[in-house]
Amino acid sequence: MKKFIYLAMAAVMLLALAACSASGAKDTLTGTAEEILLQLKESPGVDLGMTMDDEITADKAEYALGLTAAQFAEYADSAYEVAAAISTFAQSNVLVKCKDVSAAAEVKKLIAAGFNSNKWVCVFPEQSVVVESGSYVLLAVGKADTTNALVEAFRSLSGDNIGSPNVFYTFDDGGDGDIEGGFGGDIEGGLDIDDLIVF
Repeated sequence: MKKFIYLAMAAVMLLALAACSASGAKDTLTGTAEEILLQLKESPGVDLGMTMDDEITADKAEYALGLTAAQFAEYADSAYEVAAAISTFAQSNVLVKCKDVSAAAEVKKLIAAGFNSNKWVCVFPEQSVVVESGSYVLLAVGKADTTNALVEAFRSLSGDNIGSPNVFYTFDDGGDGDIEGGFGGDIEGGLDIDDLIVF
C-alpha cells in the first residue's frame, strides 16, 4: 500500500513539473495572426489609439521584427502588425504565427536580438517586450503600460499559457534629460521624451 501511495505521489509530482516547465509551449490559441492580434487590440485595458494595421511579409520582416527575409520564411507562417498612426511615442505590436512551437522559441530569441527599438525618427518607445504562446509570438513596443496590458491580454486569451516575457529594451534618458544614442549621438539640452511630437 505504501508503494502505491509513493508511486502515485511521484506521478503527480512529475505531472506538475511537466506542466510548469511547459508554460507557453503548447498551442491554446487558434486563428490567424491577424484575428488574434485584433482580439488583443480590443481587449479591456488595451488602448492603442488610432492605428494602421498591416500584414507583415518576408520583405517587411526586418523592419517590423528584426528578422531577415530568410528567417521569416523559415520560421513564420504569417504575421500581422497594429502600429500607431499618430502618437508621441513609438508603438508597434506584431503577432507572428510560427510553423510550430520550436520555431516560436527561435523567433522570440531572434526578435530580442535583432529588433531595432530606436528605428523611429523623433519618437521612442518606453519598452519593447517579446513573449510566446505555443506557436505564436507577440512583439509589443510602446509605452510600458500599453505593452504590459497587451502581454496580460495575450496571457488571458491563451488561458494563462505564455512563456516568460522578455523585456529586451527600456528607454533611459540617464536621468539627465538627454536621450542617449538616438540620431547617431546624444541630444543635448534637457529634451524630455514627453516633448517629442510628430506632426
